[in-house]
Amino acid sequence: MLVRALKIPPAFLLLFLFLAFFGWQLSQGPSHEEGSVSMAPVPAEAPAQLPAERKTPRIAMMTFVTEERSYHHLSLKSKDHYARRHGYDFIVDYESHTDRAVIFWKYNMAERLIKTGKYDWIWWLDFDTLVTNTDIKVTDIIEEELANVTNPDAIDYLTTHDCNGYNSGSFLVRGHERSLKLIHDSFAIHDDPKNKDKQMSEQDATVQLLKDDKTVAETVHRVPQWKLNAFPHEIACFDDSNQVWKRGTFVIHFAGAWAHVKGSDPTGQLMKKYQDEIIWGDWREFYDQ
Repeated sequence: MLVRALKIPPAFLLLFLFLAFFGWQLSQGPSHEEGSVSMAPVPAEAPAQLPAERKTPRIAMMTFVTEERSYHHLSLKSKDHYARRHGYDFIVDYESHTDRAVIFWKYNMAERLIKTGKYDWIWWLDFDTLVTNTDIKVTDIIEEELANVTNPDAIDYLTTHDCNGYNSGSFLVRGHERSLKLIHDSFAIHDDPKNKDKQMSEQDATVQLLKDDKTVAETVHRVPQWKLNAFPHEIACFDDSNQVWKRGTFVIHFAGAWAHVKGSDPTGQLMKKYQDEIIWGDWREFYDQ
């Protein structure tokens, strides 16, 4: 036999046959009967997409006072307390530096705050006002009113009227540079030489602007007076809703009290009368301690 002729040990021959068979198996490549196994790590399942978090509008409240008033403390307290409760900024100026009527300074303040880019909305309140229900969020009023217009993003001002028409004692302005047009155009109307002898207030200039410029007028939305700028029954000068201030109403404004209430300090008298009607909320829940 060949094995005996060559005298090859049987164990060596078996090893040779095993290696030959193993080499042949390797030459055939991977089997296609089963899928190949990847050694890469299995990616984690993507988390479910969460709904976008609702952005809370950034709000600034502003007012100014340039002389001593009997109701200084109460007026400031109601506004400051309200701003603290809801996390709004409260800005007060005590000087007016304008060549126009002092009341125009509210527009200078608005312009300054708009240019900071810090706020979504800026709320002006005349100094002879009180926030009488601090439970109410001004952001809710903004949302409710903008829901009633065709194009909310086109509205830059939320204003009110009284029995005489436009009233600028309490208004909201969007914190966008686009809002500056109404302010600057109102300045221009006041500064026009033909209006030099008219002694125009900022309210007068704005009323004329809204009549003359329909494009600007379309950026202004009228809010019911009781909702943002309510008058007490002593000052019966209401808008078409004809709603007088009552307990639980958001804001009370003693506009032109001198023409409606007898006494040496009409506004101060009304302030004292209505201060006990203010719904303050629990200061311990939000006041710095």
